Amino acid sequence: MGVPPYISIYPRYIAGAIWTHSPRTEVLYQTIDQVRTSFDAAWNLWSTADLLLLIAGMIVPGKYLGGTPISIREARQLFSHECISHIPKLLVGPWARFGCGLEGGKISLSSEVLSPPFDYIVSGDAEIFMRDVILSGDLESVPSDIMRENMTEIEKYAVRGARIVTQHPGYQRKHLICEIETYRGCPRFITGGCSFCVEPSYGMPQMRDSNDIAREVEALYTIGVRAFRLGRQADMFTYGSTEIGLEEFPSPNPEAIEDLFSRVRHVAPYPLALHIDNVNPGTVAHHPAESRQVARIIMKYHTVGDVAAFGVESLDSEVKRRNNLKVDAEEALKAVRIINDVGAEAPPWELPHLLPGINLLYGLPGESRRTLEYNMEFLKTLLEEGLMVRRINIRQVIGFEGTRLGRTRYARIRRKAFYRHKQEIRSKIDIAMIQRVAPLGTVIHSAFVERVEGNSLLLRPLGSYPLLCHMPQGRNMPGVTDVFVVSHGPRSVSVLPFPFSIHNATLAQWKSIPGIGAKRAARLKGAVSWKSIAEIESALGIEIPSWLARTLRFQKQTN
Repeated sequence: MGVPPYISIYPRYIAGAIWTHSPRTEVLYQTIDQVRTSFDAAWNLWSTADLLLLIAGMIVPGKYLGGTPISIREARQLFSHECISHIPKLLVGPWARFGCGLEGGKISLSSEVLSPPFDYIVSGDAEIFMRDVILSGDLESVPSDIMRENMTEIEKYAVRGARIVTQHPGYQRKHLICEIETYRGCPRFITGGCSFCVEPSYGMPQMRDSNDIAREVEALYTIGVRAFRLGRQADMFTYGSTEIGLEEFPSPNPEAIEDLFSRVRHVAPYPLALHIDNVNPGTVAHHPAESRQVARIIMKYHTVGDVAAFGVESLDSEVKRRNNLKVDAEEALKAVRIINDVGAEAPPWELPHLLPGINLLYGLPGESRRTLEYNMEFLKTLLEEGLMVRRINIRQVIGFEGTRLGRTRYARIRRKAFYRHKQEIRSKIDIAMIQRVAPLGTVIHSAFVERVEGNSLLLRPLGSYPLLCHMPQGRNMPGVTDVFVVSHGPRSVSVLPFPFSIHNATLAQWKSIPGIGAKRAARLKGAVSWKSIAEIESALGIEIPSWLARTLRFQKQTN
């Protein structure tokens, strides 16, 4: 996750390796969206460098609000300019290791499509490559596929590289969340893992020590970072498991997870966000007691609105069999129930503590029109049982080099059928689900303005899968504010500032409240002074619901 407001491990590890072995070297970091503001300014800056590195590629396809990943065309254009032709150029990250995945539903292109303009395609670990380049003084002598042997090799780099985040465009606003690596690889590597996944290619998972993770978080927290996601692993619930390498679904180790989270929270006592990401639903289904214990431990230390992203992928038994997926429909349902049992509780008027997220993946071998029906039936069952999931990701697979899927040719579901299916989920499942997760009046704390669209603001809190919030612009709107929910869309909510000052409210804000309408909004806006809820109810002939009444403030706000 390198799209703002996230910053991934890559720039931090690489900068840390350089500063560890060459402390006086100046390292400059830019996002592609910063570069897009002026290519000429970028080229002028880059022409003074000794080395250029592009970190590029995404393993999971998606659309992002915070920025747009670089394209192959842009990479060629940017790094082919004559003013930087004399500077060695390195391609690192997922594009270099797994090939250039462009979008879901397509096979990735070989990284060689970018050679030239790149002189070196570093398919190994870029921080280890840079370490050896600095120590040897020779780019040519270091194998481009060199990998770290264990996690201890990167611990100094993770700490020393923390200060590179001060160059991130979100740093000054504190609109920044750092992805923290807990381990690399997938415990299911012993069975080959899922057909499309790159994690099994790392072999036996490499686990980071909780002390080392805490030291990295402390370094980031000390320089002002307040949001973290312990998310760079295949399954958060198996961190520290003693059965990794022995069992396909290793038993969770609650003591190890308690140790990790307690250490992190000790060095980062007041986070805006402390969330997780991937959880294998198979782990939860196979080890329900330990999984409940782990969920409670996470809830003890995290911040609310957390998401355990379940890689369900498909509820079609044939697709599961042919792609070695994690769970069948019964196991997936069991896992959702377990996380709901523990994590669906919420502080008053806030989001639930910890909910599952469902990842559905299309374009896998074995699919048929029945696949769409099986997936829809599963989602309808969640609604019928009163269960909650925070979000449903609907993606088309990218076929990467080094995975079994990358070598497979097969028939896919027709594009029109896929998009009809996607729209059915959005209209029949998503809206009902988001109404459960964030009912009217739910308060979302510290929502940041990400974009202005016409007279509306798009806001999101920092977090693992933050709710997208639409809000009419108001007077003197701050860049970050608490908000409350006034209506629901399929993947977003409409909100107003919390608390809601009736004397400062705009006409558009009043109109966005259910039951108010244009005429009542005009009367509310036009009145000189309202002194009580009872006065408003009497004048307008309506009853103010309790969720709205608790948000209203009658004192004028001054700035």
